[in-house]
Amino acid sequence: MKRIYDSGAVERSDDDPFAPGTRTRGNDVGDGGSDGRDRRAIDWAAFSHAFTPTALRYRAIDVSVSTDKSRYEPGEPVAITVEFRNRLPFPIRIRTDSPNRWTWAVDGLRQASRVPKAVPERPAAFDFGRSERKRFRRRWPQRIRVTDDEWVPVDPGRYTIEVGLARDDASDRGLVDSTEIEIID
Repeated sequence: MKRIYDSGAVERSDDDPFAPGTRTRGNDVGDGGSDGRDRRAIDWAAFSHAFTPTALRYRAIDVSVSTDKSRYEPGEPVAITVEFRNRLPFPIRIRTDSPNRWTWAVDGLRQASRVPKAVPERPAAFDFGRSERKRFRRRWPQRIRVTDDEWVPVDPGRYTIEVGLARDDASDRGLVDSTEIEIID
């Protein structure tokens, strides 16, 4: 039996008027031309970004942070689960101030560190498909970074873990969530 590739059945000729990507009498047929893109395809994320009011975009995204339990022994790693959810049935795009689209902090220390992280200050976007959920997991070893290569353990007590989109106005826009844990003696 001859293979389909050997038969020439999948070959196209540029002269074939019925091949996808060609034009007939001004009407688009197939993929619409030589640029390789479908003229009928719409970038729905860009479309919704252009036509969805800004206030609605921010209200569409639900931010939540949780831990596997609320009380921990000293030195026991804290499992952090972060979830972003688009509540709307169409795509949403939110501009961020950094390529790191979201951040987490322990008692205000970003990524539990006193060492500033060198991230380029350039805007980016956080895209969500229709009703999409994005889930991330992090583990905090109950230590605070004090230098590039030194971490110190935290004392027993209550700590707030906060997560938010990388925007200066994230808390004003409702794009932040926090949870509290306790490290017991």
